[in-house]
Amino acid sequence: MNNSELFEKVESLQNLLISRATGGEAHDAQYRVYRDELMNDPILRDRLPRFVRTCFDLNQFWNYIKQFPSYRERREFLWNEFKPLLAMIEMRDKDTSKSIFLSHSSKDKFFVRTLADHLRSYGIKVWIDEAEINIGDSLIEKIGRAIESTDYVGVVLSHNSINSEWVQRELQIALQKEIKGKKVVVLPILIEAIELPPFLKDKLYADFTNSEKYENELPKLLRALGISVEKEKKQIETKPIELPRKAPAQLTPTERKLTTFEDLKIIEIDDSKSYKPDPTKLLYNIYLKLSASPPLDWQQIFEAERRFPRHTMWRDAWIEGEYIVVHCVPDEIGKYHANDLKEDVKNTNSKYRQYLMEEAQKEAKKSEQALSERNQLKELKQKIRFD
Repeated sequence: MNNSELFEKVESLQNLLISRATGGEAHDAQYRVYRDELMNDPILRDRLPRFVRTCFDLNQFWNYIKQFPSYRERREFLWNEFKPLLAMIEMRDKDTSKSIFLSHSSKDKFFVRTLADHLRSYGIKVWIDEAEINIGDSLIEKIGRAIESTDYVGVVLSHNSINSEWVQRELQIALQKEIKGKKVVVLPILIEAIELPPFLKDKLYADFTNSEKYENELPKLLRALGISVEKEKKQIETKPIELPRKAPAQLTPTERKLTTFEDLKIIEIDDSKSYKPDPTKLLYNIYLKLSASPPLDWQQIFEAERRFPRHTMWRDAWIEGEYIVVHCVPDEIGKYHANDLKEDVKNTNSKYRQYLMEEAQKEAKKSEQALSERNQLKELKQKIRFD
């Protein structure tokens, strides 16, 4: 769909909703068609007015819009809600920023999220299937469209992904696009020491298997995406997701995790556990005790944070039970690593909360869709008689 067709489609959706909101004619089937087509665009979906994303039919929309008492208020509200989206479509042709689809195993999602944040800070548009695919979407169709509409496909290679059927399918679609377009679009991103698949062996790859390589490998990936390494990074603001308040008995499992989670803190160095793994070297495994044992997802987010060094004295650090273990010379703890690790724990607390909120929102959407489907069946039951 080109920009003029897209503009016309969004405008038609706006006009249909205005008609429904002001007592005019509006067909539910047409609303569903417009909504589905626009929700399938990975870039537009998050820019659609929130009520379009959450209202699956015109009945749900009516229950939302009737909070505005007059027709004039409803028209002005809808114009204002659609205005930013229509303006963005008009500017689309002038946008020269690059885009990348990150193909990966769900088990590597926290590394991929962190990499995506870094790429976005350089103005790159990033498509991640866990963020972009809605409940009920056709996965093959949606991913195929995303790969066709992005400039590059970054294949995140690990033991998890080389055994993933989905990654294999995504890679097949991307390679077909590459052959068809006769340009390099597939970019391997190695995060574990594995043997590259035969069809990727002749490609240069970004090696993120070791955090010490980060300073060389990120610029290599940026250059492959056509981005100047000297380009100033943007500050990306993450808007917190707001969840409706519920009684404790109504909480989903994820919401319960969210309400009971307390931020973790580093308490102290445990000198009784710290030791030299190699007696011939100066490096210790130094154990820093946390305020509690972190959940598995928290651990994965922390380890993803540590893959991206912020200075040349960066050292490996990982989680063991209720401890952070850092591999370093003891004198370095006070000079470099204590503040780094406090910052990483703080960031991980924040990202873990955000992750739980996103998961809770997915659960809520799934429940809303199930309720909508049940209501549709009830309406059919009332309308259709067999006597």
